[in-house]
Amino acid sequence: MDYNEFKEALATLDWAAYHLEETYTETEGEVTDETEKIEAEIEALRHLLNTEGVDFLGRWLKGKEDKKKALKAEKDYVSKQIEAVDRTITFIKSKINELMEMTGCEKVKGSLGYTFTSMVSTKTEVNKEILNDFFKDKVEEMLKDILPVDVTVTLGASVSKLPEGSPVPVWYNVTETPTVRFTKPRGKKED
Repeated sequence: MDYNEFKEALATLDWAAYHLEETYTETEGEVTDETEKIEAEIEALRHLLNTEGVDFLGRWLKGKEDKKKALKAEKDYVSKQIEAVDRTITFIKSKINELMEMTGCEKVKGSLGYTFTSMVSTKTEVNKEILNDFFKDKVEEMLKDILPVDVTVTLGASVSKLPEGSPVPVWYNVTETPTVRFTKPRGKKED
């Protein structure tokens, strides 16, 4: 059985059930050769759908679940590869930065046009533990009579919403890491 056969069997079953009801209405519930024939057809369709139809749907679903599992495994593999490449990029940049510090250069350009400029990378992340210590109890107290008992509150913060130049609150962790900005050689532009 394929999907079209499955769909056709369902439609035929639906039509037969409707036709049987109409026939019983016309004959005022009397069992006739025609109603028995329709009931036999309905029973055969139900049997077909409950055996071959179920097997078809089961194989189809299993195939899709297997494909999803394979795609997730591939995604995990690719994510790990990307993470490994990111670690290598960070390592290379640290070596370039080390070279620049040892030679006292702020900017270097290789003979093939690769350029590196010293810089500091600043990463600001929310420390959820400190944020919760400061505000969670207060927020939950304010909302306890408003929210249903099954609703929970999760706090978040965004350093980008702070006014420019304002001090960074204690619920943020700021990490500064020496790194380099990388510029690749560029070919000439085509017209």
